[in-house]
Amino acid sequence: MREEESSENPIPSGITEPPGITELNPQLPWGVRHVIYGWLLGQVAVVLVVIAINAVDSGIDLDDPSLEITAILQAALWVGTLGIPVWLYVVMGVSWKEFGWEFQKNDILPGLLIGLGTQIAAGLLYLPLYVIFDDIDVSEPARELVDKATGLGVFLLFLVVVVGAPVVEEIFYRGLTLKAFEKKMGGRLALVVSSLLFAFAHLQLIQFPALFLFGCVAAHLARKYDRLGRAVWAHVGFNATTVIALLLQG
Repeated sequence: MREEESSENPIPSGITEPPGITELNPQLPWGVRHVIYGWLLGQVAVVLVVIAINAVDSGIDLDDPSLEITAILQAALWVGTLGIPVWLYVVMGVSWKEFGWEFQKNDILPGLLIGLGTQIAAGLLYLPLYVIFDDIDVSEPARELVDKATGLGVFLLFLVVVVGAPVVEEIFYRGLTLKAFEKKMGGRLALVVSSLLFAFAHLQLIQFPALFLFGCVAAHLARKYDRLGRAVWAHVGFNATTVIALLLQG
């Protein structure tokens, strides 16, 4: 899937990298423009859904939407993030394996533990803020979402946050975006830039450091194993840790 490192760009002595990871890949059948298309398509889909919701019932509070409306808006966003990879698959003949869509049994437990560990590490990042600001609540956005989940809503919450988000976001941000940036700027810088984009796309300023940290971890896993399996399970563990902890707090 990737060319071997050319003799014109040798890896410096003493530095080891997985084969083909840091090289630029001019033959990759997609690029940064497809990342932009995916993001824009998702935003347009959300706007159209908001217009449709207002047309059906103008009394719905979109500033504080219910869990069901939140799930619908999230699905609209995924029209873009998953729509572009699907388009590349259907129209351009790109295989899912080129996006890294491959799993192994040994991805599950290590991935979940990595997600849990990253969530714990992210919590430690905020310790200085807890000391400075007494009323800071890093989990507030997630807490507001969890508070809306009752009955079957808990199932919907897990479906969207613990199942849907890890799958769709890993395909887009690590399968499509990371590789598109690797094509332009090489592995390490692509890891940072794609992780910044991942964190920014969630539009949660206070959670930005934690999301960026996880983005770096997931990108590292995708590059190290040259597949998305372990990154997806790490994403599941990362999101599930927050959801379960908040549900248990009641």
